[in-house]
Amino acid sequence: MKLHWSEYLSEFFGTAIMMAIGIGAVVFMWSAGSVMTEVIPSEPWRRLATGVLFAGGGTAVVLSPLGQRSGGHLNPAMTLAFWLRGKITHTDAAMYVLAQTLGAVLGVLIVDAVASDAAATVNLGMTTPGLGYSATVALAAELVITFSLIFLVFWAVDRRSVAPFTPYLAGVLIAFLVMIEAPISGTSLNPARSLAPAALMGIFDHLWLYFVGPIAGAVLAVGLYRGIGGEKTATGCAKLHHTDQYPCLFEGCGYRRIAAGTILLREGGESDRAYVIRRGEVDVRKAQSNGQEVVIAQLGPGDWVGEMGLLLNLPRSASVVAMTDLEVEPLTRENFEHLIGAHPEEALRLLRQLATRLHQADQRQTL
Repeated sequence: MKLHWSEYLSEFFGTAIMMAIGIGAVVFMWSAGSVMTEVIPSEPWRRLATGVLFAGGGTAVVLSPLGQRSGGHLNPAMTLAFWLRGKITHTDAAMYVLAQTLGAVLGVLIVDAVASDAAATVNLGMTTPGLGYSATVALAAELVITFSLIFLVFWAVDRRSVAPFTPYLAGVLIAFLVMIEAPISGTSLNPARSLAPAALMGIFDHLWLYFVGPIAGAVLAVGLYRGIGGEKTATGCAKLHHTDQYPCLFEGCGYRRIAAGTILLREGGESDRAYVIRRGEVDVRKAQSNGQEVVIAQLGPGDWVGEMGLLLNLPRSASVVAMTDLEVEPLTRENFEHLIGAHPEEALRLLRQLATRLHQADQRQTL
C-alpha cells in the first residue's frame, strides 16, 4: 500500500490556507464593531464580498503548487464524490479527508490566534441554520448547493476545453451561493469547514446537518452524472487543476505522463485505447522479418497513436516508443467515439493524419 505523503500534506496546508482566508473574511466582514458594516451596509453585498474572499482563497490554493500536486479538493464531500466515481483509492480518500479536517482546524486556529476577540463574536465562523429556517430546510439547502458545486466540477473536469477553467467556475459559483444561500444554512458545502469551528467552540447542536447535507449532495451528484451518461465520456481525473508539473495519483486520469524510453504501445498487443500526444515526441516502429525494427513515423504534439487498432478493432500494427518525456491523453473506445462526434476539429485532425499516412505508404510503394 503506497502512501502519497506529499499530496496529503499539500491537501492539509491547502485546506488550512483556504480556511484561514475564508474564516478571516467572515470575521472581517461580520464581527461586532467591524468597520465593514459601514463600508458595505447592504447585507447581500457584504455576503457577496465574503463569498468572493472565501472562494477566492480556495481558487488560489487550487491554482497554487499545493493544489496542482494534490488536486485541490479541500473538502471531504468533493473527495467522497471522486471516490464514488472510482477516481481515488480507499486509502488516499481516507487520508485526504483526514488532511482536510486537520487543515481546517489549523486554519481556524490561525484566525483565532490573530483576531480572537473579534472571531469570538461570530463563533469562529460557525455555520448554523439562519433565523427563521428549520434544520430540515437548512439540510435541504446544503444538499442542493453541494450537489450543484460537485456536478459543476464533474462537468468541467471531463471537458478538455473547459477543464482549465474549473477552479474559476467553482469559485464563482461558491461566491454566488454565499450571497443568496448563506441566510438559510451558512453555505458550508464542506463538512470540514463546519466541523473545525464547531469543535473549537464546543458547540455541536446542528453539526450533523453539515455532514448529512453535503454527503447526500455528493452522492446525488455522482448518481445523476452517471445517469445522464457522464461516466461514458469522462476523460478528466480528480484534479480540479491538472498541470504537467506534478504526477497524478488519480485513477482514470485524462492526462498521463510517460518517461522517455517507455514503450507506449506494443506491436501485436490489444487495441483497447488510443492516445493523443499533448507534449513530447514518439517513434512508431515496425518489426521486420529479420527481427529488427524500423522507424516508420515520428509523431509529436497533436498527433494520434493507436487509433487504427481502435477503429478497426485489430491488434496493434506497430510499436510506439517515447523518445522524450510525454504527456498524453488516453481515450477508451467509448470516449474516443464521443470525442470524434463532439469535437469536429479533432476528427479533422485525425482524418488529416490518416490521409498523410496513406499518402506516405503510397509513395513508398511507388518508389
